Amino acid sequence: MFKRTFALSAIAAALFSMPALAQEQQQDQQAYAQQQMEEMANEPVSDEQLEQFADALDEIERINDEFVAELEQAENQEEAQELQIAAQSEMVEAVENSGLSVEEYNAIAYRMQNDPEIQQRIEELRS
Repeated sequence: MFKRTFALSAIAAALFSMPALAQEQQQDQQAYAQQQMEEMANEPVSDEQLEQFADALDEIERINDEFVAELEQAENQEEAQELQIAAQSEMVEAVENSGLSVEEYNAIAYRMQNDPEIQQRIEELRS
């Protein structure tokens, strides 16, 4: 009886700690991704990469506009989540079709937010 109670207590403790572990892992992954993005943001960006980024950004904005319109028509949370997953998948595909990796795209987006020169160059490419 004592062994069974102990085993059940251990299982319950493990189950309750899993969300905390998952959250901690997610925070670690986010910190690592942020660090990688900052490191990549210090690397030079070629004109070709900026053109690829501008193309991907145009496509991502189109996908986002469609997603917002569809989201307004969603009847429940499950449908909204399915739409979000589909939109994210399309966005990743748009980035990869542009010739950039998602990491490269994110690094350039980070640079665009923090570097007025990069921002201006991208705006010129998009006009």
